[in-house]
Parts: sequence; structure tokens; C-alpha cells
Amino acid sequence: MPIPLPKSDARRRLCAVLARSDGERAATVSPDLMVAAHGEGVHGLLWPLLQGGDGQNLPEALIREHRAWILRMRHATAQILDALGRAGIPAVCLRGQAVATLYGERVALRPQSDIDLLVAEDRLLDAKQVAWDLGFHPDELYRHHFSRGDVQIDFHYEPLGIERIHAWTYLTSLRAENLLDAAVPGEVAGAPALIVPPPLLLPYLAFHAMKHSFERLIWLCDIAELTKMIDRQRLWPEVERNVRKYGLQRPVYFSLAYVRAHLGGAVPEDVLMGLRPPMGWVERRLFARHMHHQVVPFLAERIFARMMPDWRHRLAFWRETIYPRYEVRRQIAEAGCVKCHFIRKRLRLLLRAAAGVFSESWRILTAPH
Repeated sequence: MPIPLPKSDARRRLCAVLARSDGERAATVSPDLMVAAHGEGVHGLLWPLLQGGDGQNLPEALIREHRAWILRMRHATAQILDALGRAGIPAVCLRGQAVATLYGERVALRPQSDIDLLVAEDRLLDAKQVAWDLGFHPDELYRHHFSRGDVQIDFHYEPLGIERIHAWTYLTSLRAENLLDAAVPGEVAGAPALIVPPPLLLPYLAFHAMKHSFERLIWLCDIAELTKMIDRQRLWPEVERNVRKYGLQRPVYFSLAYVRAHLGGAVPEDVLMGLRPPMGWVERRLFARHMHHQVVPFLAERIFARMMPDWRHRLAFWRETIYPRYEVRRQIAEAGCVKCHFIRKRLRLLLRAAAGVFSESWRILTAPH
């Protein structure tokens, strides 16, 4: 059993392979790095480098399993989109199959866990009925999740998660209607679908990645691929307008700086510098740790707090974040006693955050002047 790599080391090595920035090749993709790649959601993107390279070949059983999974996901995606279209329910593909198209011929290599669909709130029940008619059944824990076997649909009527953390209302003015109004007709998994255009998709994906404290590298890989499309089509002025319109400079800057430095993202320097938000000393340290491939505990909460309009809203945000509503606590706890599991998980996160702060402070105090 490979010994798990430290997160930052694994990310550094994975970025080097994916971006081919320092000559690292498939021969150096060791078993422990492949384990890390699975955790980061980028294992499929490494497969072309492994297949037939330096005598390394993927097990045929793994290839068959992956292809079968992708076919099931594509079939289910096409089925639900077609059914929603016939029912007259506009639906936007937020991530998954829609984002996978950014990878061109490698579309089938982008891992996907579920089908994310955005529908207007007043059509949500109708959309769920359509899913039910196709044999999907609601999840007991997540009321907007519907499953059929190992395929899951995640319905959204609010794209950012404001229905879970109400204080996020004050982070940005971006809402479901903005995405639905901007979406253009396209095709996903061979079925007609609404797709968010790149200049608005980028700030949305950056917010989503920061919302999860950049825990998975695949989200940053998606943004890197999207920047290449935006650069080819010369859409950066529209991107900048949307970022400023919706006040998402921080998530976008953190995302673009990382993909430009480590994943070959096509981000012009003047665009990056133009979006750089004012940062205090603490935020600069958080940004430096992010750029050094660290997954910083509570990064989302610490950055989102700085996006609040004033201290009153910031305090309300911290109250709701530290001890959220019962539905959110139950989701965090996952199973068993909600109170016990939630507190245990929160304590683990707080201890990790405290250890990180102590380590960072110690490095600063002991650094040579």
C-alpha cells in the first residue's frame, strides 16, 4: 500500500505532470502519486501520459470500468436533459459533463461524480417529478439529490449555496436568474442543453472552487482549460466586467494566479493584476500558502469574511458558519448522531487550522532576518 504523500508535495508533482512544466514525465508517476491523483480528481487526466509510456500500461479492468461509468453518466445526462426539454423546463448544466467538454478529445477522462442541473425555483418540483418518472429517487439526507443506481442528479435552484448558508447572500449579487438569462443553447452528452458562456462561467467556477477551499485540483484544472478557451476567443474584457459586476475579484484572483503559475493557464498578466484585490498581511500569507500548493483549513470562510460589506454582516456570517442550521449540520455529520459527529468533525478542522496557524507563526518567528 503506497504511503500517502503530503498534500502540498502531491499537488506540486501533479501540477508538474499536468502542465509538463519541468520535464517530469509518466515515468515519475509513481503509485503514491496516482493515489493522490484519485483524491484530487485528476487521475483520468494522467492516463494518456501513462498509456503505453515507458512500458507502463493501465489495467484493462480499470479502463473498462471507467468507460462503463462514463457511458452511464452520459446516457443519464442525455436522458434527463431530453426529458426536461420535452417538459418545457429550462435547465443549465453547471459542471460535470458540461465542463468536461473543455477538455476536447479528452472529454471522457474528466472524472464526474454527479449531474449538476440548475433550474428556476418555481420549476424545481416539476424537474424532480421528471427525474422520478425516469426512475430516479430522492436521497434521504440531501433533499435535492436524486439517485438511480450509482448515478446521481443534484438539482440546484440557487447556484452558490445561499440556501444552505444565508449569509452568503452578501458575498455577491450573482444569482440563478443571472445564469439562466445568460445561458445559451448548446449540446451536452448529445442532448440539447443550456450552457453558461465562458465569461460568466469562469467567475462561477472560481467561486465554487473557493467555496470548497480549493480542496480538489480538478476544479483548478477546469479553470485552466477554460482560460485557454477565453484567451483564444479574446473574451477577457467580458470576463473582467462580470467579475467586477458580481464582486468576485478574490475567488477569481486566487484561481487565476494558481492556474497561470502551475497549470499552464492562459491568463494575461495585465488581466491578473487588474483583478488583484487589496490584501492585508494575513490575506497575503493565505494567498502565499495557496500558491505553494497548500489546502488551507477554513480558507473559504476566512476569505469570504473579507468579502462581507461590514462587521455586522461578518459577525452574522461567522455565527452561521461555525454553527449552521440543522440541515447543514446533518449533512456535515453524514450519519449517526448529528450532534456528536458534527462536533467531532468541527473539532478536527479547528485543530488542523490551529496547527497551521502555529506552524506559520513559528516559521515567521524563526526565519532569518
